[in-house]
Amino acid sequence: MAKIAVLLVDDEEDFRFIFIRQIKRFFPDSEFEFFEAGDGEKALELLRTGIKPYIIILDYTMPKMSGTELLRTIDREHGNLLHVPRVVLSGYIGEDAIREVESLRCDYIEKSMNTKVFYQQFCRYLTEKLGLSCKPTTP
Repeated sequence: MAKIAVLLVDDEEDFRFIFIRQIKRFFPDSEFEFFEAGDGEKALELLRTGIKPYIIILDYTMPKMSGTELLRTIDREHGNLLHVPRVVLSGYIGEDAIREVESLRCDYIEKSMNTKVFYQQFCRYLTEKLGLSCKPTTP
């Protein structure tokens, strides 16, 4: 089975670390390759090296470049990624921001204080978007 390339863009290094660990636990039958970036500029640098993510996961609020600015730049510079699922994982961002995210062909999942609920939602999302089999474990 080919590795599932994931572009993960979030300025919180601790979140990226925990998120990757949890996704590997919930999808033990899938092999992931995570490409991490702490901001939009680093994400664009990674994309310019030629990585082809199966999914793009990003935060809404980041230094240097917001999540929506990053999405617009990806659309302009990487037309070959228009079909790639993308999802914003962020704290509550408000209805206008959610509409803006969705207008960029991007889904939104709120980073809940209840991590169990958050990871259940994300498992369902990956199962739906990538056809993966989620095996939730107890945190």
